[in-house]
Amino acid sequence: MYTSLLEKVSAYLDADQVALVQRACEFAKQAHDGQTRSSGDPYILHPIAVAEIIAGLRQDYITVVAGILHDTVEDCDVSEEDIKTQFGDEVAQLVNGVTKLSKLSFESKEEAQAENYRKMLIAMSDDLRVIVIKLADRLHNMQTIKFLRPDKQVRIAKETLDIYAPLAHRIGMASLKWELEDLSFMILEPEAFQDIKHLVVTKREERQQYIDGVIVSVEGLLSQHSIEAVVKGRPKHFYSIYKKLLPGDTSFDELYDMLGIRVIVSEIQECYAVLGLIHSAYTPVPGRFKDYIAVPKSNMYQSLHTTIVGPEGKPVEVQIRTHDMHHVAELGIAAHWQYKEGHSSKRPDEEFVWLRQMMEMQHDSESSTDFLRHLKMDLFQEDVFVFTPNGEVKILTQGATALDFAFAVHTQVGYTCVGAKVNGHMVALDYELKNGDQLEILTSKQQSPNSDWLTIVRSSKSRAKIKQWLKRQMREELVESGRQKLDSVLKVEGISLDEFISSDAFKEAQDKHRLQDIEHLYLFVGQGDLSVREVIRKLVAQPPVEDVFSEIKAAPKSKSGDGVVVMGEKGIAVTFAKCCAPLPGDDIEGIVTLGKGVSIHRSDCRNIAELDSEKQGRLVAVSWDTGDLQKGGVYFVRLTVESFDRVGVMQDILRRISDMNVNITEMNTKSHQSEGTMEATLMLELRNAAELSRVKLAIQQISDVYAVRRA
Repeated sequence: MYTSLLEKVSAYLDADQVALVQRACEFAKQAHDGQTRSSGDPYILHPIAVAEIIAGLRQDYITVVAGILHDTVEDCDVSEEDIKTQFGDEVAQLVNGVTKLSKLSFESKEEAQAENYRKMLIAMSDDLRVIVIKLADRLHNMQTIKFLRPDKQVRIAKETLDIYAPLAHRIGMASLKWELEDLSFMILEPEAFQDIKHLVVTKREERQQYIDGVIVSVEGLLSQHSIEAVVKGRPKHFYSIYKKLLPGDTSFDELYDMLGIRVIVSEIQECYAVLGLIHSAYTPVPGRFKDYIAVPKSNMYQSLHTTIVGPEGKPVEVQIRTHDMHHVAELGIAAHWQYKEGHSSKRPDEEFVWLRQMMEMQHDSESSTDFLRHLKMDLFQEDVFVFTPNGEVKILTQGATALDFAFAVHTQVGYTCVGAKVNGHMVALDYELKNGDQLEILTSKQQSPNSDWLTIVRSSKSRAKIKQWLKRQMREELVESGRQKLDSVLKVEGISLDEFISSDAFKEAQDKHRLQDIEHLYLFVGQGDLSVREVIRKLVAQPPVEDVFSEIKAAPKSKSGDGVVVMGEKGIAVTFAKCCAPLPGDDIEGIVTLGKGVSIHRSDCRNIAELDSEKQGRLVAVSWDTGDLQKGGVYFVRLTVESFDRVGVMQDILRRISDMNVNITEMNTKSHQSEGTMEATLMLELRNAAELSRVKLAIQQISDVYAVRRA
């Protein structure tokens, strides 16, 4: 069952390490006993196949063992402690890093998926071997995907194309990237896949003859100058061809990269020597030269790229690199390997720019889904290389602006950026950076971010930092508004702030509304979730209510009962105030209206808080009749949602409410384009205050929403 795996690892591991791999196979076989895959095969064949892919990359024995055990904790009666006892801490940590968060509960599948990616990224930042195992796992799942239902095939293939193939590219594992892309392409676009395959097969012989001729010519040129090199054709992959044909302005025969060769030499100096010889023998195509040796890509890729006009006037792309560079180009971090002898002492997130940026971004993201959106955005973007005034290289995403560069230098530099000089010339903040630009950022202490900046920046890190600052400013404004409201009411009542903070009324408000401190109370008051009158009621003398008791007795009676008890009496006619739309579970107040019964308000209603002393005498004690409420019924509540005005945010809000089976009877939206914000007012049918709290919490978790309150 695992003879092939043992043969592979025996080729480069010592006897003790091979014995540990064999013991892991036996352990996993026993753990997965009785489990089968969708194909009907024993489940153990999957982890063994994953380990074979890892061994094919010649990874250390720890990674191979973790690959064998990667599903045992998630799918079997095996704990992380069991793995640690049997195979050591390192293996246990890797298995934990790969294990999904399937035992936790999330609001949605998207949130669960996003949290899995976040966990994987954090695990990668500690140990890069986690992603090697995860990619090997995904590759084997894609190789055997035909046994799944068609809908599952599409879902998994899309996830692979959206996340795992770009992730393989980001960490330089080109060999896995190409295969993941082609396998996904075959599932998602079967007709296009077959068309591309037919075109490639049809022209394969003609193309091979041409490339063979170019190879012989280049080999002869290098031999004349005593340069030893391996010259070979460069294979093309179906999905990469499809992407280049997709815009529709290039035909299959016109693709530059369809004709390509690779020259592999021993030393870096020879790379530049080969480049000079090829340019002297063939005409280079202007604008097609790139030096990734002097300035490597963020995934460690190094090579010289140039395009020449070959025989018959056909363009041929040439890549020139050393054997070590070629090894890294194919295997990325798996070739770099910090776990081999002489490994780097740096953490992975310190050594790899992209991973460090993603770690910073995941700290700044407000939610898992927000993080997932940024992750997808960054995975698909290529790099641009620019320089600081002292020559330090900064790697940003393609399309990045001068303002993005300011945030890449330092968050505070970004916040105070007023302008930039590119190559000595002043440019606007939205200037799009080009490879080789040298930038100097101009700052001012008086400068601060504004919502317009969100339309300027392109990187997810810059966007997250700006939103973070804007939300902080909005919070500070709400806190100050709440402080002023509380201060003004306390002064009228002759109560000092110190007296209030030490009072039972404040402690009661803290416990009831889970307030952390006085600033948290200011925030609740400022955003309208609490009234000052509600929290200080116990500190203010209440007027007597005996004089209105007779009016209540004389008020009209309710035949059906409205779920409210008035001063201990059931059946008193009540109306629910439209100004605050009270819900069962809310603290409520009643105010007697002559000849009409009792009007029911929320205790924090502004109209109650602003009653003059005469009308306060008409307030009566009311409470919800829990027995009557069990009969059901719905109440109308108006909710105001404020958010940054991004495409799709309203759809996210409506979908989240719909998922909770809450009906929306009315909706109005208002866009503030100058501020980059949006305000939506929704009328909802709800049963009680607890349901309202769940709805508010669900909406607050949506990315870009910064305020949810009852209107």
